Amino acid sequence: MPHNKQQGVALITVLLVVAMAMVLAVAMVKSQQSLLRRSSSVFSQDQAYLYTLGAESFAKSILQDDKDKDKNKNTPQDSLNENWAKKIPAFPVEGGFVQAQIEDLQGKFNLNTIWQEGQIDMAAVTTYQRLLVALDISPMLVSPIIDWLDTDNLPYDSDGAEEDWYLRLKPAYRAANHPFVSIEELALLRGYTPEIVAKLKPYVSALPAKTTININTASDVVLAALSDNLTLNMAKDMVSRRPKEGYGSVDNFMQLSEFANLSQEDKQKISKLIGVNSGFFSVLAESEIDNRRRILQATVAFDESSNAQTIRRDWSQQWRPQVKISSSTTSN
Repeated sequence: MPHNKQQGVALITVLLVVAMAMVLAVAMVKSQQSLLRRSSSVFSQDQAYLYTLGAESFAKSILQDDKDKDKNKNTPQDSLNENWAKKIPAFPVEGGFVQAQIEDLQGKFNLNTIWQEGQIDMAAVTTYQRLLVALDISPMLVSPIIDWLDTDNLPYDSDGAEEDWYLRLKPAYRAANHPFVSIEELALLRGYTPEIVAKLKPYVSALPAKTTININTASDVVLAALSDNLTLNMAKDMVSRRPKEGYGSVDNFMQLSEFANLSQEDKQKISKLIGVNSGFFSVLAESEIDNRRRILQATVAFDESSNAQTIRRDWSQQWRPQVKISSSTTSN
C-alpha cells in the first residue's frame, strides 16, 4: 500500500509537470505568433512609409522636368494641361499599391499675403473677404487672420482676437504673430469652426513667401474673388473658356471681356495679385501594404535656381481615395 501511494504521487507530479510544460509551451507559441504579427505589421508600415517617400520623389521629378522644359520657352507658365497636373494612376506593388497626386498651391489664395513686410496688404484683405462671401462665410473673419499674423497684441477690430482672447480658452494658447505654417492652424482662430475650415481648405494655402494666384490653375471661386465685378457664374465661364495651354501672360488674361468695364487702376490692382507661374506644389502620396496604409502630404518649392525642394512633410492626412487596379495592370 505505501509503495502504491508513492507511485500515485509520482504519477500526479509527472502529470503536473507535463501540464505546466504544455501551458508554458502554448504561451510561448502565442507570444511568438504575436511577436511575428507585430513584426510583420511594423515591416509593412515601414514598407508603406518608404513607398510614399518614393512617390514623393517621383512627383518631384515630374515637376523638375516641367521646370527644366520651361527654361527653353519664351513664355514659361504652369497650366493644367502639363504632365504634373495629369492624374497619376495607382501603381501596383507586392502586397498593395502606391499612388501620388500633385496640386498647384498657387492656384489658391495664400493667407500669408495678407500681412507682408510688416504691414497689412489691403488688396489681399479685400480679395480674401470676397472669397469668404463666395463661400457664404462672414467677411469679418478676416480680422482674426490679421491678428494671428501681425506682430502686436492689439486686436485689429472688435471681430479680431489677440493673445488675451486665446489665453482665456481651455486649453489656453497664444496668438502666433507669425505667418501660417499650415492650413490646419485656422482651427485655432476665433470664429473658425470645423465647418468653416472645411469650406476654406480647397481654396486657401499657407506658403512661406509672397505669391501670386496662378490664373491658369485657379478655381472659379478663387477667380471670382479677384474683383467685385466678377460673379461666381462669370468665373465659372472663365474657367470653361480658359485655354488648355494657359493664358500665356497676365496681360492676355486682363483682355477678357469680363474686365472691359474696369478702370485702369482696378486692372492694375488685380494684375499685382495674379500670375501664370507657380513655385509651390502639394504632393499627396499614399501607399498600402498588407492593409497597412501611410499617407504623406509634402510641400515642394522651387528655389532661385529652379530646383525642387521638399520644405514640409505632413503624415497626419487621412486621404482615402477609391483605388482600382485592373488585373491586367497587376499582371504586368
